[in-house]
Amino acid sequence: MPERLPDQMKETLKTKKQLQDEITELRRKIKAVENAAPTSLERRQGFGPGEELYQVLVEHAGEAILVVQDGKISYVNKKATEIIGYSKKELIARAIVDFIHPDDRERIRLNETASHPGETAPQHLACRIIDSRRNTRWVDAKLLGRKWAGQNAILCFLIDTTERKAAEEALRISETKYRQLVEYAPAGIYEVDMKTGRFLSVNDVMCEYTGYSKEEFLNFTLWDFLKADSLKKVIERYEKMRRGEAVPALAEYEIATKDNRKLWILVNTRLEYENGAPVKATTVAHNITEKKELEQEILKAQKLESLGVLAGGIGHDFNNLLSGIIGNISLAKLEAERGEDIMDSLDEALRVSSKASALTRQLLIFSKGGAPIKKATSIAEVLQDSAAFTLRGSKVKCEFGIAENLWPVKVDVGQISQVIHNLVINALQAMSQGGAIKLRAGNVTLAAVDDRALKPGRYVEITIEDQGHGIAPEHLPKIFDPYFSTKSGGSGLGLTMSYTIIKRHEGHITVESKVGEGTHFRIYLPATEEPPAETRAIESRAVKGAGRILVMDDEEDVRKTVARMLLKLGYEVACVRDGTEAIALYRETIGSANAFDAVIMDLTIPGGMGGEQTIKKLLQIDPEAIAVVSSGYSNDPIISSYEKFGFRAAVTKPYRIDQLSWVMRDALGTGKKKAARRSV
Repeated sequence: MPERLPDQMKETLKTKKQLQDEITELRRKIKAVENAAPTSLERRQGFGPGEELYQVLVEHAGEAILVVQDGKISYVNKKATEIIGYSKKELIARAIVDFIHPDDRERIRLNETASHPGETAPQHLACRIIDSRRNTRWVDAKLLGRKWAGQNAILCFLIDTTERKAAEEALRISETKYRQLVEYAPAGIYEVDMKTGRFLSVNDVMCEYTGYSKEEFLNFTLWDFLKADSLKKVIERYEKMRRGEAVPALAEYEIATKDNRKLWILVNTRLEYENGAPVKATTVAHNITEKKELEQEILKAQKLESLGVLAGGIGHDFNNLLSGIIGNISLAKLEAERGEDIMDSLDEALRVSSKASALTRQLLIFSKGGAPIKKATSIAEVLQDSAAFTLRGSKVKCEFGIAENLWPVKVDVGQISQVIHNLVINALQAMSQGGAIKLRAGNVTLAAVDDRALKPGRYVEITIEDQGHGIAPEHLPKIFDPYFSTKSGGSGLGLTMSYTIIKRHEGHITVESKVGEGTHFRIYLPATEEPPAETRAIESRAVKGAGRILVMDDEEDVRKTVARMLLKLGYEVACVRDGTEAIALYRETIGSANAFDAVIMDLTIPGGMGGEQTIKKLLQIDPEAIAVVSSGYSNDPIISSYEKFGFRAAVTKPYRIDQLSWVMRDALGTGKKKAARRSV
């Protein structure tokens, strides 16, 4: 119900109080005059000594005063003529019942009051009178039996309450309409005490939404209904409202129902304040569950459509690459049969295979296996090297503007290098006539309210600006979509991959472009307090090693290939299919001359024990065991944080023999069981 009276009602109540105060004062003065006057008013009609003062007080009283004798009016004051609308001459000697509303005449005990002057209790009642315009007016009346000029009389004191009654009626109607609106509105409506979070009221629709009764609601707090994510959102929203900060008018929350159904509501909340602090929240809620479910279905359809486009592009690209690999291998086989040199064909097959591997790594960026392996890095050198390498031999130069005190960032250097390469390539292709690309990097601190959907904090801002032909407005919203490209020969994956990589780094990427003026990419990467880690370049030549290695992989082809590589590098090798076989063989050889110096574990073994479970059991057997995790994708968190799981190194498939040689050298060099007993 409304908590504040309408202004008209307030004014009427104020007027009534003023009148009551005036009446009290008037009666006090009348009493004083009566005490000073003769004890009886029977001496003559009118007033005795003190008549002039007495008459002035009565005549100008703030309430209407009438004297009624034998049912007729003997005296009226000025206020009475104003209320009834007739002059004194028109009222004197008129029957009082002529001015009383017919429905109220029977309950006014005029005769009883007049018959026993001073003996009966005063009548206090609210009744209606008819004024000169035939309008009905409400009055609060007090009837007293007294003597007047030697005869019984009724003293009538009237206060006009017509406006107050009208305000009360308006308020009643308003309250009725409000209750009907709340109860029958096609939306949930509830009120919450902002100090305690408890429900103050709730309508039937909200009960229908949730399955709870009104009584149950009043025993709950708002927090009892909100799911975890929504609770966080509503607390943040209310805190902003408390501080007077601007918040969106509407918000979406997921709430719990009595039967555990999923329910989403769209709410609009109004706060009421006292002394500057919010005390009550009134909320209108709409059930948008079907809308949310429809949005999810549309999103699924869009994902399937994008997946179809992506699959088509992948199939096309891999068919081209496989053509180069298969063609060169078959050519090498023919050349071998003829006794010709096969190295050129094998080198070409290896080159095309590397391109296939690069494409696979790009595709893995979009999957759960694309988690970056982050290390604290000073990114200035990465930016310069990536851009310079990409532009080598072109007509486009790069103008660098990199702050000297650039904050370190925690990134996967390889993935960020790929992002810079993709963006610079994009700029290069847009500047066929040559020109300059501007690459800038600096430190920025973002506040709590930011339009880039980033958490507040410290960031490194990277901008890449070209002078190319720009991007058409209709194409700009699609440039991060997979396999969308306006360039002939473009793969359509570069910008999509860049977007995904930056998001995986908890950063943000934006683009601005105008046709004929160029394109401006802006990247934000979170800064870190960690000092930059030292990096060592992996040489392209393979290094020999020594030791006995256990290879665990469910694919026979992989086991054979890895075993041959390790044998070429100087290691002794044994192979198993899964973790169960690996643990059994490792335990069997512990303490013997055939003990293993390291284990290479495949992360995922369909239907068997994979690397994550195997390393736990292995370390129980041998806490100093050296294990290298291997996988076809860098699944977070195992590959990207391998040390946390007990591994000494990680290698992602496919890998070359030189890459494997350095990984094994580093892994064996970190352990206490280094195989020094064997010679290279």
